[in-house]
Amino acid sequence: MKFTINILFLFIFTFSFSQNQITYEKTLSDIKKSSKVLCTNLIIPNNDFSIGIYTKEWEVEDLTIEQCGDIKTDSIKSSKIIEILSSGKLLDKLYLNMENNKYESINSSDKFEWNKANLIVELNFTHNWNSANKVYIPINNKTQTRQRGFAIRVIQHSMPT
Repeated sequence: MKFTINILFLFIFTFSFSQNQITYEKTLSDIKKSSKVLCTNLIIPNNDFSIGIYTKEWEVEDLTIEQCGDIKTDSIKSSKIIEILSSGKLLDKLYLNMENNKYESINSSDKFEWNKANLIVELNFTHNWNSANKVYIPINNKTQTRQRGFAIRVIQHSMPT
């Protein structure tokens, strides 16, 4: 009986300290399956300008009051946004907002500073609060962004028809 109780306490102790590990593979998989709930924000740091691209699952603010743009889109166009991010290799490094506004990569020890990026793509890709649900993708090189026409293609593919 003593042995059984000890084993039971060991399982309880082990289970209570186990945590869900956030992995790059799981997060990337969640992003690729998120076309129905994907919310994409294109943010210019140190500026009040941003464009939010939301599926029907999200509430969109009234554009008459806001100086930022909010676009309502559908799951087909959200899947095209995911394709654009993937083809541009922008999903290769995903960052999480850690404490004190420090942004750390999921799959490496890299970090980025909010103020040094030229454009930041924020992806809100799930309503599951038990796992990662928001990642950031910094774009630091303006020339590379212009050559790819990244922001324009994302906006064009998200516009309602």
